[in-house]
Amino acid sequence: MSARALITVALLAAACDPELPQQTSRIDAPRVLAVIATPAEAAPGAAVDYTAVVATPDGPVAAPALAWSYCTAPKPPTEDNIVPAACVDDPAALVAIAATATLPTAACRTYGPDLGTTGARPRDPDPSGGYYQPVRVDLAGAPLTFGLHRLACNLADAPPAIVRDFRLRYRANLHPTLASLALAAGATTVAPDATATLVATWPADAAEPYVIYDRAVVAVVDRREALRVGWFATDGALAADATGVAADDPATATTVTWTAPSMPGLVHLWAVLHDDRGGVATATIAVDVR
Repeated sequence: MSARALITVALLAAACDPELPQQTSRIDAPRVLAVIATPAEAAPGAAVDYTAVVATPDGPVAAPALAWSYCTAPKPPTEDNIVPAACVDDPAALVAIAATATLPTAACRTYGPDLGTTGARPRDPDPSGGYYQPVRVDLAGAPLTFGLHRLACNLADAPPAIVRDFRLRYRANLHPTLASLALAAGATTVAPDATATLVATWPADAAEPYVIYDRAVVAVVDRREALRVGWFATDGALAADATGVAADDPATATTVTWTAPSMPGLVHLWAVLHDDRGGVATATIAVDVR
């Protein structure tokens, strides 16, 4: 599999383009659906815990056998992928870690705005002002997956007054919460080939306010997170791989249409909730088709 294809898988685990690739919702082989870092945002040198949500055609895996590693290779400016190709192809770019680890002390130089010894220009943040440490997850029989752990880095090229204002107003990201995942009207069984509505809901405070440094106007600007849900199923057909709400939308739910398979059996469905800053929450249910 190419580096580009592998990195497409990584988009499931971090705050990136809200449009997930098409035809990704069917679970027909083991797959890591999400990488969840605790805390959701941390400074280099901080102690962190990682967990992975693993789906298989038979349902969730409670204790998957995973191999974790940090990528330490900087991303060349000529590469478009969100994760450097070296993280996929070069073992020398990887540092093996346990599920409890310490963020590399050089993370904000390698992947953030801090200037390294080369004197190169600082890296650009994502639209939420964030920088991310790639976390590689290897699972036997599954596509290679990367989580992106949001880094707490200093501002780059900001006037002292802006730096002070940003530090006073910025709050580190927290993971959102999924309040429920269910079929509409609380159904737990559906008929073969029937169409049902799958509903994911979250608390009103799941979309957090935050601030970014807007270089265009040289000011600290208020923002609010958008929320999006990636949908997955072991059988049947989902009408969309992802749905969600915009930052200015106060809605606390999103829905997708699911068509049950023709054959009876137990179907597992997942919702993976993402916020704009790398936060993740997941939920799963089982539906009896009969």
